[in-house]
Amino acid sequence: MAWLPLLGTLLGAVIALGSALLVERRRERRQDVIDHRKAKQDVYARYLSAHAECRTQLRILSLASDLSDEERSRRAFTAYAACYAARYELAVLAPQPVLTPAKEFDRHARDLRDLVIEGTTTPNQNHPQGDGRMQPYLGAMDRVHAAMRADLGADEYS
Repeated sequence: MAWLPLLGTLLGAVIALGSALLVERRRERRQDVIDHRKAKQDVYARYLSAHAECRTQLRILSLASDLSDEERSRRAFTAYAACYAARYELAVLAPQPVLTPAKEFDRHARDLRDLVIEGTTTPNQNHPQGDGRMQPYLGAMDRVHAAMRADLGADEYS
């Protein structure tokens, strides 16, 4: 019967090791969720920042009357160029409920870029009684914001 204490010790060690591994695995999963959420926050912020900068540059270009058509076109394409990298980052990390409105938003941003290239002055977003060309863009932007906030669960903490 000398083996009974040894068996009890071995069983205790197996239980302790198993519970330690289980606790560690749960901690790793929780940390993975936190890291994934942080990565999405960063990608979403870069995406929205790139579009905000593009919108600002396009607005400035639309008001600049002293530019040649070629220069306006070059600057408009350059203004939108930063949105490409942000869109590709988003495509890797974001779920479909975010990607769908983001693709629509990108399409409206390109439409806005094309209006500026044509030499059209964009209406002021603070005056919605303009010709309505900004409204689809602003609506798409609101849908992207809402999708990103929903994905991050931002409203759950408010």
